[in-house]
Amino acid sequence: MAAPQKDENGSTEKDIKDTSSKDMQIDSDAKHYDTVVLGGGKGGKSLALALAAKGVRVALIEEKMIGGSCINVACIPTKTLVASSKLVNAARLAAEEGFSFSGEAAGEGPDGADVKDSNLKAALARKRAVVEGMVNAHWKLFDYTDNLDFFYGRGKFVSAKSIEIELNSGARQVVTGDKIYINTGSRPLIPSYEGLDECGYLTSTSIMELEKLPEHLGIVGGGYIALEFAQIFRRLGSRVTIVERGNHFLPREDAEIGNCVKQIMLDEGIEILFDSPIKSLKKNGENTDIDLGEKGILSVSHLLVATGRLPNTENLGLEIAGVALDSRNFVKVDSRLETNVTGIFAIGDCKGGPFFTHLSWDDYRILRDNALSGAGRTTEGRIVPYTLFTDPELGRVGMTEAEAKQAGHKILVAKIEAKTIPRAQTERETKGLLKAVIDAETKQILGASILSAAGGEIVSVIQVAMLAKMPYTDLANVMFSHPTMAESLNLLFAKVSEG
Repeated sequence: MAAPQKDENGSTEKDIKDTSSKDMQIDSDAKHYDTVVLGGGKGGKSLALALAAKGVRVALIEEKMIGGSCINVACIPTKTLVASSKLVNAARLAAEEGFSFSGEAAGEGPDGADVKDSNLKAALARKRAVVEGMVNAHWKLFDYTDNLDFFYGRGKFVSAKSIEIELNSGARQVVTGDKIYINTGSRPLIPSYEGLDECGYLTSTSIMELEKLPEHLGIVGGGYIALEFAQIFRRLGSRVTIVERGNHFLPREDAEIGNCVKQIMLDEGIEILFDSPIKSLKKNGENTDIDLGEKGILSVSHLLVATGRLPNTENLGLEIAGVALDSRNFVKVDSRLETNVTGIFAIGDCKGGPFFTHLSWDDYRILRDNALSGAGRTTEGRIVPYTLFTDPELGRVGMTEAEAKQAGHKILVAKIEAKTIPRAQTERETKGLLKAVIDAETKQILGASILSAAGGEIVSVIQVAMLAKMPYTDLANVMFSHPTMAESLNLLFAKVSEG
């Protein structure tokens, strides 16, 4: 007999769509719904609200974060802090150019340390106000949407179609659903360094609640979260050191772009230590001493750990439901986002990276259309852009030059410095590099890295051109208004050479 065939997730034919006898184990006091959504993050809450609006009976379960991590501890609060730190930096640059201000900005206020702490408190106050407004809006949606019952508590599977909820009020409720969507998200990965727990550390969540500015912030990790917080706290006045165990900066990015980002960080006074694996950590008074082996001891006042993400899939009873996980405990799904158990789906971070809110949002649209109209939509072929929200931004979509060559493409490369863009000059936003990779035969754009002011917006235009299969020559001749950052695309695609 031939061996069972495995799908792309490693599941065999026998595993696929195994509903098992667990479906029959239904609590007699359970409330039944057409759809149950476990987790109220971006994709899950959007799906619950959209289905309810179409008359589907929906149960939405969320334990902690009303509206999900994006508006509570991720995208919205961090980008609010990015904007605040940019204001502080703009004031500093304005003073250097001879502009004067009244009050504290003119040096009439308290001493430098107090001003820095005051700026941090102002930034946090604005962040909290923005988050509170969004959370309150979601409470209203959850409370007043017809056909939607919201359960504030922790849910876990007790069978393949049954979830027991431990409500935050202390009561318990069992709900069942014809379809169940898992949307439980992810959390920071904490490495097992010797002495880390004893010394204490910050995560991407807790660092946004500091009331006093770190004198010296050490950051473990060199990814997007690490870089965004490095620039935020450097601009607010902290000394910042990034500890990177590898020797490549942003290894998944184009090498030229990565080097440009690195230089921007260095120019702002951010220290970067490469080839620096951590041996151990030790408390030294109010500071933490980090043993970097041959690199010596780095002493910091605060330590931020930004080394990746873990899925929130433990203690959900997934083994009882029969839902398969991969080797890193992410939920395994097919191209329709369905697990190996019929009628159980997964959305967003809990099914594995990349960990972007807009990816979770697209998951929602696929599931919504399939649930409401049997559209048969899948994740196959979708183009996933992203933005590193440093200043300037790095907008990315598609392949890098190295990836295109590795895939066998004969390529053309378009490249300009940001300082050549008229709008960049008027805005004093001249740092950065714009680069695009083009298939030499079809003239279609394979990918782009836009490190400039509004880089995330500019790359979105390129993404649309890629989806439309527009040759770069057409995009090069689009008439954009002047002076805008969008017209940088005219300049970029006029500078094409063989790669």
